[in-house]
Amino acid sequence: MPSEVHASVVPDEEDDYLTMSFDEPATNTKQETFTQKKKRLAREAEERSRPKSKAQLAEEERTKREAALNTANVDKSSKGFKMMAALGYKPGSALGKEATSNGEPEKRLLEPIGVDLKEDRSGIGADSEKKRKFREEVEKRQETDKRQKVDADEFRVRQQKEREEKRQEGQFYGAMKVAERLEEEDLNAGEAIPSARSRPLSTYNVLWRGLVKQRLLNERERRLRYDMDQSLSRLPTYDDPDEEREDKLALSRKSQIEEVDFELDQEDKELEEFDLLESAEKLEKLVIFLRKKWHYCFWCKYRYADAEMEGCPGLTEEDHD
Repeated sequence: MPSEVHASVVPDEEDDYLTMSFDEPATNTKQETFTQKKKRLAREAEERSRPKSKAQLAEEERTKREAALNTANVDKSSKGFKMMAALGYKPGSALGKEATSNGEPEKRLLEPIGVDLKEDRSGIGADSEKKRKFREEVEKRQETDKRQKVDADEFRVRQQKEREEKRQEGQFYGAMKVAERLEEEDLNAGEAIPSARSRPLSTYNVLWRGLVKQRLLNERERRLRYDMDQSLSRLPTYDDPDEEREDKLALSRKSQIEEVDFELDQEDKELEEFDLLESAEKLEKLVIFLRKKWHYCFWCKYRYADAEMEGCPGLTEEDHD
């Protein structure tokens, strides 16, 4: 539109064109054409009709929820506010029964109860159940670890005990051989000890009788195995004129061997009770016997001249360390 020109007119005088004032022409804004408007409306309609993604919906819901939770005052236009107002509620006051004047602390609510949003699909109380199961699993795992540690400690103790028991068995076996050797030396020295060939098993001291019995059992097993391999069974009346003298002497001991075999099969309660003892106890008994009988120290590996055993550190293995 054409701009209007306003002139200052002096009454009853001619127009002074030098003092005329002219208004600035109005800036014409660019008008939206029909085509542009149509495209814009179509674009906005398309954006409104386009479904929102789950992330966008969740973000909008979160924004609205935070805005509602950050607002302490209840909306006066809401139905809940109208119901509370009908029951005597006033903005800024608390809900519930008023506190008495006896100094009890204020227990009424000044703000609405907070919202605990449940975002998963599990049922009510599932969190407590998960915590309980998790706690039980942790306790079970701790108990398992503790049991494994105890089992490992027990295993090490048992292994150590078995190794010590085996070591003491070896020491006891060596002590029995020493006792048997010392007894043989006394036999050769002329003491009244029955001959080893004609000596009954029960005459041996129970401390090393087991060693002698085991040796006789091994000899019997070896003899039976040899007889089976060589087929040497013969009639008692059989007489070989070409048989050597040593073989005849060996065969003549058949009755004596049978007596020994019969004795090996007999029950020996004294030896059975002694075998039930621990290796350490059996070794201790035999070591004491060696010291009293022959003045021999098993740990020193030396036979002393008298009962004083001067120079021996002591009775136990620890004394000789």
